[in-house]
Amino acid sequence: MSKLVVIVDDSDSVATALALALEASLDVRAVVALHPKTALKLFESESEISALVTDLSLPFLNGFQLIETLRRLPSYQRLPVVMITAEEDAGTRPVPPECRPDVILSKPFSLKEVCRVVQALLV
Repeated sequence: MSKLVVIVDDSDSVATALALALEASLDVRAVVALHPKTALKLFESESEISALVTDLSLPFLNGFQLIETLRRLPSYQRLPVVMITAEEDAGTRPVPPECRPDVILSKPFSLKEVCRVVQALLV
């Protein structure tokens, strides 16, 4: 059975491109959430999500807040996370360890690089 990766980005075109690239390159099923609230509901109802790819700039919650909220859920305390952002200082922001993604990629990003990073985190 393939692993489930959730992509959270309020840009439908970016999220769809990421989902298609991940599914084509890796043995994963990708689910897109265009809003953090949708992602939260998905994580609360599904216990087998293997990784998260999220944008930093989102409506309602930013990517760091989303990570923190998800990692409070018992099933997702060690959830592998890739954050994609246009903000240059995202990697140096003072945030608690539970909010920090495993990898931060800067925009513009390569779909191939995202796939490589996700594959490494899923091992």
